[in-house]
Amino acid sequence: MPTKLEILLINSADGIYYPGQEVIGDVIVTMAKSCTVSKLLLTICGVGKSKFSDLNRPKKGNFRGKERYLNSELVLYQPHDKLTEVPAGTYSHGFACKLPEALPASFEGKYGHIRYWLKATLERPWRQSKSYTFHFQIVRQLDLNDEVLLPVRSEITKSLGYWPCVPSGVLYASVELSTSGFVPGQFIPAVIQVNNKGNNKMTRIVTMLVQKVVYRARRPAVYQTVERTVVCKNVTPGIRLPEGGVLAAENLQVPWVLPSSSYSHVVQIGYEVAVEFQFDTCFFNANQTVRVPVTIGVLPARDSNLIESKAIRVWTRKS
Repeated sequence: MPTKLEILLINSADGIYYPGQEVIGDVIVTMAKSCTVSKLLLTICGVGKSKFSDLNRPKKGNFRGKERYLNSELVLYQPHDKLTEVPAGTYSHGFACKLPEALPASFEGKYGHIRYWLKATLERPWRQSKSYTFHFQIVRQLDLNDEVLLPVRSEITKSLGYWPCVPSGVLYASVELSTSGFVPGQFIPAVIQVNNKGNNKMTRIVTMLVQKVVYRARRPAVYQTVERTVVCKNVTPGIRLPEGGVLAAENLQVPWVLPSSSYSHVVQIGYEVAVEFQFDTCFFNANQTVRVPVTIGVLPARDSNLIESKAIRVWTRKS
């Protein structure tokens, strides 16, 4: 049996840690025969990377970003004499490493990632080093009581059709939330006001919670790209009203998602409530979207009364 390395974590069987927690474990070395060992190293690493391209800037090629969060090395074993031979057997070397408080959470995305790992390396004179890598995860708990949460509102005014040649009406729309912070399991009640002045038939109103991931790069130039992913949505049938209407939208229930995070300069996670108004028309880009930024946390605000919210759908005709 060849020489074998293994890393066993003592205080986290699933390999999940929080910032500020201590990583405690053992490096197990099993040798079938005696071997000369010069050093046993343990390295703890954390790196964020981004890589993407932009078709609008083809001459720039691929954009890349990199940020290092952890890079510590610990010598677990080093004999005084580098030619000392270690007898065959199994050896255990304990370690403990305290994690910094400002670590971003682990993340895997389309254009980048944030990863953490432990690497044990057994250095042997005149022979190839033996190594073993163990990946672990960092989870952050965002407490909404530590955030400034205020009512938020966003609105648009859009001329529909090929204005001014073929005018086809004007759309006024707004989305308002009573607070900007939510946690998984809560409902997001969005009050939508819409005034559709024109002949365009509104077929659907789609209310979505969108995860917005911003990937940043520094080479060959400072640049960024945004990846939007719909994590949940409600679809409300549209209605044609001569003077518009007011809609108290169906509530969106927040599923389990990673909390909002801005601890990394390479990968940042945010969320928004997006309401798309879809029209039955041949005009280009007739559909319109209103976006409202929100914060998704883990611990709800103490004065939150949104968990038991019920879905409401009410149309009222304007006079």
